[in-house]
Amino acid sequence: MDSTPRLALPYLLPNQVQKRVTVNEGLHALDVMIDLSVQSLAVSVEPASPAAGHAYIQPASPSGAEWTASEETSIAAYSDGAWLVLVPPDGTRAWVEDESTLCVFTSSAWTPLPIGAVTQIGICTSASTANRLAVKSDAVLFSHDDVTPGSGDMRHAINRETPGNTGSVLLQTDHDGGAELGLIGTDDFEIKLSPDGSAWTTGLRLAAADGRISLPAGFADPAGVLGSLGLQYPLGTIADDDTGTADFGDFVYGSAILAIPNSLTSGPVAFFFARMATTPALTTMFSTGAAFTVQTGELTGTTGEDGKINFSATDEGRLTVENRRGYGVAYTLYAFTR
Repeated sequence: MDSTPRLALPYLLPNQVQKRVTVNEGLHALDVMIDLSVQSLAVSVEPASPAAGHAYIQPASPSGAEWTASEETSIAAYSDGAWLVLVPPDGTRAWVEDESTLCVFTSSAWTPLPIGAVTQIGICTSASTANRLAVKSDAVLFSHDDVTPGSGDMRHAINRETPGNTGSVLLQTDHDGGAELGLIGTDDFEIKLSPDGSAWTTGLRLAAADGRISLPAGFADPAGVLGSLGLQYPLGTIADDDTGTADFGDFVYGSAILAIPNSLTSGPVAFFFARMATTPALTTMFSTGAAFTVQTGELTGTTGEDGKINFSATDEGRLTVENRRGYGVAYTLYAFTR
């Protein structure tokens, strides 16, 4: 064996003449490889006037009198008026001057290593400027700190800049968005859904100001949901300047009445406490949507205020809905009693 197994430094042989030549070759190689620093790994043309001590990692197909025969990824170092070409073993590290990057050599390739603050991390995939942390895995675990030890808590914080920005979790199928939940351009917490990743509908909203829940898209089956909770009185479509009436019979003395239009944009949603006996009364407890009025007595279709939905309780156990919106409106009433 005439050289070292890792850096291929030449051994001195028995009875060798001019030993200094062999020693100097080994020192030259050591000077290059220890704390290796190269000018570039992208220069493909041999410099015409290289400085002593400069070294280059050879790219594919280098050109020049000495570089043409060099292998890709090898190291060409200039000293004493000549180029010394060295083949790096796996694990060799080099500082690349023109990129201010530390690289490591493995499997016939030079790979950049992170220094200081890490700008991108890819686990089983490649990170990018848009996704600076990218992970491909069947599962990801974030656990409380039981080593330091920590407090036992575990919080995952998503911090946005302003209320107009978004802080959310986006659920995808084959990289198309299907559901998104979080603070999406507002202070309210929302859950949005999409069938195709481009058209989005807000299904649930929790108001930041007071915590109230709203369902902007409505119920898929409001009759089924509310009908399971109370007595259902569908009035059908009430033509403009006409009325719809529900007879509450035995519940005339006190009921909570919820009035919901079949289309939430066509009329108001209102929640009343109603007494439909000798002295009728109708008290609004909650409402949203279009304007309306409440009163007692008979409504005939043009009795109440024009342009609104008018509700009235009578002393005969009936609740009447008068439509003066200018178009047909379908209503369903729900009674909740003791």
